[in-house]
Amino acid sequence: MSKKTVAIFTTGEGHESIAKAARDSLQKDYQIKIFFEDIPLGKAYVALYQFFPSLSQIPYKALGMKKSLNSINKITLLKYQKTINTFFTEHQPQLIINTHGAYTSSLEELQKLTKTPFVNIVADPKTTYPLNISSSAETNLVFDKGSTQFCKTYYPDANYQLSGWFVRERFEEEYDQKKVRKKLGLDVDKLTFLIASGSEGTNMVMKVLPTLILSSQPIQVIVACGNNKTLFKSIRALNSFLDKSEKHNSLIPLEFTPNIHQYMQAADLVIGKAGPNMLFETIATETPFFAITHISGQEDGNLEIIHDYSLGYVEENILKAQKLLKQILDKPEELDKFKKDVVKMKKYNQQAKKKLLKIVNQLT
Repeated sequence: MSKKTVAIFTTGEGHESIAKAARDSLQKDYQIKIFFEDIPLGKAYVALYQFFPSLSQIPYKALGMKKSLNSINKITLLKYQKTINTFFTEHQPQLIINTHGAYTSSLEELQKLTKTPFVNIVADPKTTYPLNISSSAETNLVFDKGSTQFCKTYYPDANYQLSGWFVRERFEEEYDQKKVRKKLGLDVDKLTFLIASGSEGTNMVMKVLPTLILSSQPIQVIVACGNNKTLFKSIRALNSFLDKSEKHNSLIPLEFTPNIHQYMQAADLVIGKAGPNMLFETIATETPFFAITHISGQEDGNLEIIHDYSLGYVEENILKAQKLLKQILDKPEELDKFKKDVVKMKKYNQQAKKKLLKIVNQLT
């Protein structure tokens, strides 16, 4: 008997990670077809948050206005409806899953026309763009109760279910930290920090480096630069300088890698931008997170989540962040206080893929 087909609609950045996690949960029982398009405005948005993350609140607020929403829905419908309909006709899926707001209006029209069940994964855990919410989907899968309350301020009559966050399986693997460090060529005993700038590499992470590399305590610092070539070259140049000095600290520049989960496993603390995938992938490896920057507006809720669920630290003032890092360097055992809550959040998020499979089974 042939498998039923499920179509997942996604794009780059973190949305693709969500789509892959959804695929992980379904591909054993269903044939999965992925619809992928680059979103032109996404590239401009990436450039904005790389260099001026605090300014991102301007488009976030503007796009949340009702007049803006209506206009954008018309634009995205015009841009994507034909391509999406062609994809649907070719693959004839029994269910459609969305991970990006640019496709919402087209998929809602397709749902009306074909009566195909539509599941919408809301692509931010709390303060999301209203475009990411569907008023007509069979269900909107949201992170927690706070997410539901936020979404209902825009669409109070839409259907919502709590799911946790969708994390790819590789991040949830059991591991031995010393063995992982040895495999990666790292010192197995040194206190280890991973500065993770996200797939597009925000430059804000450079500001915490001096505190770490000048530490009197022997440590190793991995800087994951993502696709930011300029950042990678800067870290590599700094590493060459350190190699010639008498410092006992190690600096490891890292270009984009599909194996970032191993470096998270190797780390005692991950430092970076509070994007939802970076945050919850870190938590899935049972490592605490230190948020030093975020996309203003869209990621405000992520900082609240770190605080409310005790998943690590939040400090965007660079001087205060440096002071906090010095305290961690002096007493690294302080990181242990997050262990229980981090593991609890990992288990909560592990239900997301199981819930999705159950919903898909019911709807098909």
